[in-house]
Amino acid sequence: MNISKTIFKEYTRCPRVCALDDLYKKKLGTHSSIYGADDEKADFIELLGTMFDVETGEDFIDVTDAQLEALLPYYNRLEYDAMQVARKVFGKDIVYNLETKKQKLFSFRDNDHSYYCYLDGYQEKADEINVFEVKATTSKKFMELGPTVKGKQSSIFEKGKHIIRLHPNPEMEPKKAETYYQKLFDRYHSCGRYVFDLAVERFFIEQSLQTSGITKKINFYLVVLNADYIFDGTYGEDGWMVYGPDKNDQELVVFIDLTDLTKEYQTKIKALKNVLVEHIEKMDATLIKLGTFCERKKQGKCAFIKTCWKKALEDGSILEYMMNHHGFKDENGVRHDTMELINQGLDKIDSIPKKWLEARPNNLIQRFCYDEKKEYVNEDKIKRGIKQLVYPIYHLDFESFPSPLPRFWGEKPYQQSVFQYSLHIEKEPRLCDKNSNHYHYLAKDNEDHREELIQKLIHDIDLKDGGTVLVYNKSFEHTRIKEFALLFPEYKKELDAINEHMFDLIDLVATKSEWYQALGFSTEESKLVNYYHSHLHGSYSIKKVLPVFSDLTYEGLAVANGTQAIAAYAQFKHLEKEELDQLQADLIEYCKQDTWAMAVVLWGLMDKVGL
Repeated sequence: MNISKTIFKEYTRCPRVCALDDLYKKKLGTHSSIYGADDEKADFIELLGTMFDVETGEDFIDVTDAQLEALLPYYNRLEYDAMQVARKVFGKDIVYNLETKKQKLFSFRDNDHSYYCYLDGYQEKADEINVFEVKATTSKKFMELGPTVKGKQSSIFEKGKHIIRLHPNPEMEPKKAETYYQKLFDRYHSCGRYVFDLAVERFFIEQSLQTSGITKKINFYLVVLNADYIFDGTYGEDGWMVYGPDKNDQELVVFIDLTDLTKEYQTKIKALKNVLVEHIEKMDATLIKLGTFCERKKQGKCAFIKTCWKKALEDGSILEYMMNHHGFKDENGVRHDTMELINQGLDKIDSIPKKWLEARPNNLIQRFCYDEKKEYVNEDKIKRGIKQLVYPIYHLDFESFPSPLPRFWGEKPYQQSVFQYSLHIEKEPRLCDKNSNHYHYLAKDNEDHREELIQKLIHDIDLKDGGTVLVYNKSFEHTRIKEFALLFPEYKKELDAINEHMFDLIDLVATKSEWYQALGFSTEESKLVNYYHSHLHGSYSIKKVLPVFSDLTYEGLAVANGTQAIAAYAQFKHLEKEELDQLQADLIEYCKQDTWAMAVVLWGLMDKVGL
């Protein structure tokens, strides 16, 4: 069997994966794994998995070819620019290629299996070898690997000009430092997953070199986007961004030296190879206990989640309990992990004894709604909350493009670049028409139209006589407005006013304890949700809330979610005028639906409490 690095990682996830992959291949009558050939699909997942719809949490793992094609240029460009920086830092003799099969290949054979990996970058010098693995993530998660004390971030890593290394004397207690250090050896940790990836690659390389007699020292570098890099807006003749050093002499990427960490990992990797062979020989698709290795809610989740978790993902699942990740304590104070309960067959809401929920009032509310098939409404909280709204209400929603590469001056990697907004203006209670009271802005192409968008936004939202800017999940729009104010200080006063008048609709549907305490409610009641219905399935996303309050739907829309909106925007430059006009009309209609949905939910709440 031919085993790529990705297949090695996935087949050692659990005993069942390789058997399910084999069934997948047989069903399709193909020799191609669900994980693709030459790690190509894994590269897509690495890039796209970091992007998600902020409203629904829907990720990009199950994507269409059109979406891949739309975003692939940014990923390819990342590899190219990363190697340009590597040539400046380490020397120009680096072997790299954007086509996987033209990259440096290392392979070895062991018994009946061939193992292979391609390298993003390879440099062989007289006395050492440098290996570079490019990942579409940022340095931030590594530099934040440590405690925050009194607002100051400590880290077990330290950053030099170009290279990040483990800190020899991190500013924290030794025991705490060791705790964070061990996370790097957890293949399912947000940082540890990259260490594991490079450790597997190291194993393949070293096994391959054993047969060639090469004994040079090998350095292993993880190449990631520099979270501190700020693009200066320079473009080449081809219209693509040119990433030279920024005003602070920062480069687009940094190099994390994982040489020592991957060496320490090798004993585990060798043991995993034996596990892999055992899994392949047995090909046992028998259902096993679920575990953290499934990574159900992470970007690196198993491809067979829907197969193994089918029953646990059905309506009425124990996973619908809010805060279920904390597990549940029984009458004796013994904590039961949610995953353990599912593995024991206790996978439904009513599998949990009510006594276990006595210290969790919101879970008791969920249980009441499930058992009695009724909704829960806290009329007093909803009424008093709604009465704090000041008219006119500006229902606002942004759409943005989270490019891994900064596209416009002042942007950092993965900065959410707003290209569209929708606005419904409700002058008095319920006085708002879906069409005549709708205002919007959509960038006409993929160029920089941020200032134009800001100008129209502050024109459309007139707060001179007061009002409320209503959003759903406030942190997203609030952060984008703050970023606009930093980039365009000439509009800071108006933008700050928008943020000062911003109100989160989810606080009326769910709750916001400190705000309700300020309104005079007790601490206990302030923490209670304001509204619940079993059809919410434990989620307060707008896509879950909307059907409870209306028959409004996104079904039938050409663009029906945030993921599709991102992909649509990325296609602007590739379309003829007629196609572009239609796609932009579809985007406007989708974003209009988002803000109209907020008005409908607000009115639905008012109906529930008789306002």
